[in-house]
Amino acid sequence: MTRRMEYQKHLIFSILLHAIVLFMLIASFEWHQIMPVLKNSDKIIDAMLIEESINPTNTIQDLPKVVPKKPEPPPVKTKLESTPTPPKTASVIIPKNDKKIKEAMIQKQLLEDLQKEKIEQKKKHQKEVQNALLKEMQDLHEQTARENALREQKRLQNLRAQQMQGVVDKYKALILQAISRHWLVSPQINKKLSAELFIRLAPGGVVLDVQLTKSSGDVALDRSAKDAVFKASPLPVPNNADEFEAFRQFVLKVKPENIAAM
Repeated sequence: MTRRMEYQKHLIFSILLHAIVLFMLIASFEWHQIMPVLKNSDKIIDAMLIEESINPTNTIQDLPKVVPKKPEPPPVKTKLESTPTPPKTASVIIPKNDKKIKEAMIQKQLLEDLQKEKIEQKKKHQKEVQNALLKEMQDLHEQTARENALREQKRLQNLRAQQMQGVVDKYKALILQAISRHWLVSPQINKKLSAELFIRLAPGGVVLDVQLTKSSGDVALDRSAKDAVFKASPLPVPNNADEFEAFRQFVLKVKPENIAAM
């Protein structure tokens, strides 16, 4: 019974020893990332088979002796293996003498740069055209506005002139009627004759001066015409100051047959 216990102790010791060796090998594998070769694995299997084949009725003399072997040290890795070199990145190597590849790459780059430059020039040209078109439209709009303003101003001036001419024609007829009522003409005077008088009036139609600018050839007729203007004072004139400016001084053509217009 004592031998059996001793044998079991030796067996347990052998199993523990092999387990420790196995653990060390596994740890060495995980640390160095190299799978060690287990030469004593067959002994472990033999030990396990022997333990299973032991019969309680057998004696210690019938059992084979198991002599544990010392584990072999793990192989020492060399310096090259312990420090793996990182993989080098692949690089494209262009042969020095291959000028065609280099020229093709240069031409491709030049074409790309030329295409970019053309695109930029096209955009710049489009922008310039747009700016020119906007400026032309603005100038046309300003020119149209100026032309419209000038046309409107001219229309107003024409309208004012027409209105003024109507005022002049109206008061001209009134002045001629007033002068004809005070003009005494001899029956022997040629009624086809005419004279021109320069008349200056004050506001309200008061006659300030009358001068003969063109004689009719008959002194008596000229004198009677001047006298008729002074006798008709004050002459009928517009009350509006702007309209009166046309009658402040003016030339009046008169003749016995028909007192002429100015």
